[in-house]
Amino acid sequence: MRLNKMLKQAAMVMGLALLIISCEDDFGSIGTSIVGEVNFDTELAQDLKIAAYSRNYADASGFNGVQTSGTSVGVIGFYKDPTYGSTTSSLLTQVSLSSNDPDFGDDTEIDSVVFSLPYYSTLEETDTDGNSTYSLDSIFGNTPGQMKLSVYRSNFFLNSLDPAEDFESSAIYYSNEVSEFQGVEGDLLFEVRDSLPNGTQAEGFVLDDSEIVLTTPNLDDAGDPDGTNEIDRLSPRIRLSYTSGNADDAAVLDYWKQAIIDQEGQGTLLNQNTVNDYFRGLYLKAEAIDDKGSAILFDVANLNVTIYYSFTNEDSTIDDSGEVVSTGTGNISLRSSGVRAIAYENDFSQSPIGSTSFNESQNIVDGEENLYVKGGDGSIALIDLFGADEDDNGVADQLEALRACNIIVNEANLQFYVQQDELNAGSSGELEPERLFIYDYDNNATLLDALIDNSTGEGGAVNTRTNHLGRLSREVDGDLSSNGVSYRIRLTQHINNIIKNDSTNVRLALSVSQNVTIDNTALIGGTGGVQDGQRVPFSGVISPEGTILHGSASSDEEKKLKLRLYYTITEEIDPTSPCGIALGL
Repeated sequence: MRLNKMLKQAAMVMGLALLIISCEDDFGSIGTSIVGEVNFDTELAQDLKIAAYSRNYADASGFNGVQTSGTSVGVIGFYKDPTYGSTTSSLLTQVSLSSNDPDFGDDTEIDSVVFSLPYYSTLEETDTDGNSTYSLDSIFGNTPGQMKLSVYRSNFFLNSLDPAEDFESSAIYYSNEVSEFQGVEGDLLFEVRDSLPNGTQAEGFVLDDSEIVLTTPNLDDAGDPDGTNEIDRLSPRIRLSYTSGNADDAAVLDYWKQAIIDQEGQGTLLNQNTVNDYFRGLYLKAEAIDDKGSAILFDVANLNVTIYYSFTNEDSTIDDSGEVVSTGTGNISLRSSGVRAIAYENDFSQSPIGSTSFNESQNIVDGEENLYVKGGDGSIALIDLFGADEDDNGVADQLEALRACNIIVNEANLQFYVQQDELNAGSSGELEPERLFIYDYDNNATLLDALIDNSTGEGGAVNTRTNHLGRLSREVDGDLSSNGVSYRIRLTQHINNIIKNDSTNVRLALSVSQNVTIDNTALIGGTGGVQDGQRVPFSGVISPEGTILHGSASSDEEKKLKLRLYYTITEEIDPTSPCGIALGL
């Protein structure tokens, strides 16, 4: 489901919004005549009622998790947040074959097996010799070091459709249940371990941003090296290679021969359904070593195991003694596809959101002093605008007064200041999320301000939709290790529609986001089903980062969360009227 479903009103409202924007552009020049000889000045209202508080993904029964099935981005690794605690991320995924019902030829033997997991990376430069330098993207944490990654064959069957819904809707898997599935840790296939100079292997691995260079000798017609090499260059990744020339790798090759090659004609590799039932998936289990590690985001579609093999066939060359001197070769890959789910194991014992009674402790009437916004299996902030409906007519009293005002809304924004005093000393600016996302929590919908914000800049998604969703401003501009100051979220069209067009004053939600252009959403466990459950953006679910913000009840008046309304008065307003009081005249 997408946030930007926005009801069918969106198409009609869009045209009106563009008209509003053009009017605002017209009003933007100070002293421009609008009606007769009247000049308009921009005023500021910032005493409007607002209540903001937080919620985690728990209730009295325990932590319910958040949906992690349905995302194309994988998360593995270990992330230690000085404020919120630690999270270990693992991945369970179905696989597909590069070719169903394969024919491997006769007398087939495996030459090598390669496990590959490419990182997100950026090519920085390539020298005259062809050597490339990369920087890694989407790596999070300030406790780098060795961590473990074990790859298992899963024996747990992942349903694509939900049996509880009579197989009429997609199955949903949650962050807190995946690691408990029976059989996910089946046969151990690979362990990612760095090689040490003394010939032994380390306990785990350390992230490496180096280019991988593969050198393969070219062969002459007799099958002997001809003195030249074929060079393949790969971007940074986890890559494990097991070859037939290495006796230590024999067990790995034997396993994959039995698991895949010997299955030819057995019906297990006939189509995707038989593959799903026979080889039920891969489980990538991450573990910290000495409380160290990093969280890695990666494109799951690029995760694969490739089997390279040789075989004899009618084109093979046989010498006078009957020995095969030239064979056919082929390869087949198992790639991540179909149903996938991320497992989060949290240690929130010292976390401010670590209690199952946290939501009950929140003041939903007056708001809270601090707002806790944490990605992954974390928390969001909820925001109610314009106060109570004392006369019980379905509209907040302050909003009713504003609707009676004859004003033009030039800009409306929320300024969220980072509560640096509450972020633990071990934290640093590089752990603070660069972007936040605000949305209609009641309807699981994107705000109109996001839909019409086409702003882009260099650097990709991090500099997109910045008119609506401002990036984190920092103490030192441009220094991502510098402490964060604030986020400015513009809600001009949303507020305009509420005041001028009688749109519903919905509850808003604020989430961490890795990519504010992704509108796909995930269910919050325990809040309902596909149709009626509460949701958060997937871009927040895959993010390990978190922050603390000044809330609407902050004791710091300058950093207290406020709805700021910049408006133009088109007629004289009595300061003692409900409209004048609402505007703070």
